[in-house]
Amino acid sequence: MAKIPLDIRALLSAAFDIEKAKTTPVSVNVLIDETVSPDFQAFIRAGFNSQAAHSRVMMSYFPTQKPDTSLKADITVIAAGSSDEITVLAQTFRHAGSAVLVVAESAEQIRFCAQASGVALPEKDLVVPQGSINDKEVQARLADHIGMWIVETDREKSLAFSLAYPFVRRPLAQHIITRTAIQNAGVGVVVFVPGADMPVMTLNQAKMVLQIAAAYGYPLEPERVKELAGVLVGALVCRGVARQAVAVVPALGWAIKGAMGYAGTTAIGKAALEYFEQGGNIAGLAAVVGSTRDALIKAGTFIADVPGFQKAKEAVGPSARKAAAVVKTKVAPTAISAVKQAVNAVRR
Repeated sequence: MAKIPLDIRALLSAAFDIEKAKTTPVSVNVLIDETVSPDFQAFIRAGFNSQAAHSRVMMSYFPTQKPDTSLKADITVIAAGSSDEITVLAQTFRHAGSAVLVVAESAEQIRFCAQASGVALPEKDLVVPQGSINDKEVQARLADHIGMWIVETDREKSLAFSLAYPFVRRPLAQHIITRTAIQNAGVGVVVFVPGADMPVMTLNQAKMVLQIAAAYGYPLEPERVKELAGVLVGALVCRGVARQAVAVVPALGWAIKGAMGYAGTTAIGKAALEYFEQGGNIAGLAAVVGSTRDALIKAGTFIADVPGFQKAKEAVGPSARKAAAVVKTKVAPTAISAVKQAVNAVRR
């Protein structure tokens, strides 16, 4: 589990990271197979066309040009068509120290190439469009897949990549949301001091919003206070829903708190993502946060109204306690340590 923010200094550092990222150099080596269709080539070129001062793109075409494996780059992207040297080329660059992603027009062609050469390509390093490259939705999904690969491959420079290449922003934001939601689910499960989980979750959610803002190129400004206020409102609603649900099924309190920590954080994160995707309009954020709050309240009401839930509550006691014991013993020691720190920070 990643470190959970326990103070305002840690919270604000997420917003100031953008200044560091603007000066962090990122480099991409793009190799384009000349058998690739013109539209596919255009898609790859457009994605890595950056005006950012901290980015460097080296683009070459093969087999007319012999790829220079001595070029040092953070990542290598190969746009693959029907060439029979793709998997060998990818392996060569990996051995030279570069992470390699193959963006192929056809998965079958890559499998054929791997069989013919005897060199396999890791499945995680292959992305194929699901449909026509001229379809806007297909392009969006493919860009998201490439962006997520970059985020997961080079996490240290993921923010710098998102500032240089806009298609990386949404995948980075989604990665931040998922990571924070998992953290808050853990807090909900293992924090046993009544009320102690909410400050920790709220700080974590506020940090998430600032990190999403940074992914879209927004530095810390007075306007960001409004976003944090929206996070606080969302956190209070999540807490209220969790309490309502726990009152219905006390034996499953640990699971409900964890689930609401995850669902509530995910909902708030998606609200922030949509806000920044729409250009940072504060009215848009208010509307999204409002709909998020309404959805969470509806979810809490649904839990209370489910027919037969009283019988389920009576029957689930022993198994729930057993499951809770398993969760406590299986949770990573680092998570438990982080939560203990959080509880102590809240008490002070």
